[in-house]
Amino acid sequence: MSQNKKELEIVQHTQMNFLEIFLIEMVSRQPHGHEDLEIGLILDGDIRLYLDSDSFLLKPGDIYIINRYQVHALSAAGRKSLALAFQTDTEFYRRINPALESVQIESNLIHSGALHNVMYEGLLSCASCYFSGETNYELRCASILLDVLYHLLSSAHCRSASESEQRIARSNSARLNRITDFISENYTRKISLQDIAEREGITACHASHFIRRMLGISFQDYLNNKRFEHAYRLIRASKADFNILDICLEAGFSSSRYLNQMFEKKLGCTVKEYRRAEKEPAPISPSLPADNYERKYEFEKAREKLNSLFA
Repeated sequence: MSQNKKELEIVQHTQMNFLEIFLIEMVSRQPHGHEDLEIGLILDGDIRLYLDSDSFLLKPGDIYIINRYQVHALSAAGRKSLALAFQTDTEFYRRINPALESVQIESNLIHSGALHNVMYEGLLSCASCYFSGETNYELRCASILLDVLYHLLSSAHCRSASESEQRIARSNSARLNRITDFISENYTRKISLQDIAEREGITACHASHFIRRMLGISFQDYLNNKRFEHAYRLIRASKADFNILDICLEAGFSSSRYLNQMFEKKLGCTVKEYRRAEKEPAPISPSLPADNYERKYEFEKAREKLNSLFA
């Protein structure tokens, strides 16, 4: 495997050579990009999709499309949400028509209409077949998926990306994955833009502009979001009294003052006020997720869950 391949989020296709379908209970997924085309179908709850520095609220039944190397993030908007994610290897359709490798789908969200109805039924049918494990299910899945892609490319707004655009998108996706992975691995200690710049072989100024351009927020804001999400989960999980300083240190905050500032910003109250409240405070204000907190159903559990939903 090449070094460039390692730098991207690699989707492991364990059931089929070209397709992996995940049933996901979504809480949050930090910004990332990958080589596969991704199509998602919201089954339950609301999900906020962060795409190209914008955010979109998706409802049950909505469909989203993520192009190759397109940076995106996901988070549940309220309670946990359930989604089907279809990850398709480019080789699947590139071998049919090499020109399809450069296609960029610009209609990233599909809420209703004829195309939505065809894709919705097709995706559910494909997932049902995939998790059935019946003889030759791979051929049936391939047939259904090709039909879904045919309708998508025939009806949605698409364009052909140049080789230069594809190369830049791949490079940006790989760099951002390295940066967010580094932050995930080191946010509990003191880290700076200079640390990232040195790892990437660029200046701190370049690193700062890159992060803001790709994420829509500054490095420090993203880092603080990461630390807050960790502290918030620790505090919610704590059934007994806790040492706030220990929570701060474990989450990477240098003092309780900074943690309280984040709580007031996100929830409108201090940590102590949050703990003492008899009722849950107002929902956390939407912000770019900086953590990976999701449950991917195992194969058998996914089949059981889908059967219960659509029995």
